[in-house]
Amino acid sequence: MVGYNWMVAFAVSCLVLLSGMAMGHAFVKWIDTLPLSPLPEAVPVEVTGRTDDRAGWQLFAFILRNNFAVYVLLLFGLVSAGSVTFVILLGNGIAIGQVIGFARLAGMSNDTLIDLLLPHGVLELGTLCVAGAVGLQGFRFVLDLSNLGSGTLKSLRLGLVLGFGLCALTVAAVVEAFVTAELAG
Repeated sequence: MVGYNWMVAFAVSCLVLLSGMAMGHAFVKWIDTLPLSPLPEAVPVEVTGRTDDRAGWQLFAFILRNNFAVYVLLLFGLVSAGSVTFVILLGNGIAIGQVIGFARLAGMSNDTLIDLLLPHGVLELGTLCVAGAVGLQGFRFVLDLSNLGSGTLKSLRLGLVLGFGLCALTVAAVVEAFVTAELAG
């Protein structure tokens, strides 16, 4: 893979995710301008602290399972000429942008948003952008025609990418389940 610039692929991956986030946030702003009837008054819900650690581990497993599924889907761009990766990055960006937009619409401050997203978000979104950088290459990563006999090396590279993703997303899920959840509570 001589001459391939991984930083460009990573930057494109980040740009697609950020574009989706901007679109999701803009969609929320547009929804806010629509002349809708007011929503009924929200019923206050009392949030109590966790009584045991099982809830945190269940949240961890849920977060890890979902994030790793997205990670693997991003890698499907290897067999779809990058199209699956593009759609998944854009769609996740839109969803994240909408969550941020609705939180801001509900009156959440920038400081609170940063406190809730920063601890796990940098590692989680960075890891997803790494998978996006790999997936956006399409067939190039796996079928490098200059080295047809190095299938083992190609498998090793993909295995390293999967291992990196699992490790990084595990750390991000631990932080989200045990740090971010406590900050939110």
